[in-house]
Amino acid sequence: MATIVTRSGKGSPLTNAEVDANFTNLNSDKVETSTISVFGASLIDDADASAARTTLGLGTAATTDSTAYATAAQGSTADSALQPGDAVPQTSATGSADIPTGTTAERDGSPSAGYFRFNSDVTKFEGYNGTSWGSVGGGATGGGSDEIFIENGQTVTTNYTISSGKNALSTGPITVNSGITVTVPSGSNWVIL
Repeated sequence: MATIVTRSGKGSPLTNAEVDANFTNLNSDKVETSTISVFGASLIDDADASAARTTLGLGTAATTDSTAYATAAQGSTADSALQPGDAVPQTSATGSADIPTGTTAERDGSPSAGYFRFNSDVTKFEGYNGTSWGSVGGGATGGGSDEIFIENGQTVTTNYTISSGKNALSTGPITVNSGITVTVPSGSNWVIL
């Protein structure tokens, strides 16, 4: 391999003779083209790195930050792909959704409207409407395919305010524990049958 004199290595500008010697040395150290494949020769002939990326079929992938891409399972790019925690996990493709489960005390500290979970204290699904948590589903039940009965508890153990402009219905007898308040706004009704 020939020695090439550089300005940074020499510490001063190159003389005309040194520049000519560099070209001569480079020319004499050319790779023997008979040992290079056609594909390899095409890379050598590429004018710049961009052309070499095109020859290799890399496009912009070789110069794009790796964080801009995602795995095949996530999607085409990281910023548009599903990220961990963005999707509800499933037990299988046709199985069940794995819904967050916890006690009343384990509810989100600052919930947003649309939050949905299973409350293990009351064994019911619940959702947050932007103001309060409420039971979801659990309509009428009965024997076999009957949907006749809607059951309610008999003791109010937590303060409760009926939504403004809404009415409530319970079947009794109903006991409201000492120190507990059920608030019925003006224009609303709580009917106990």
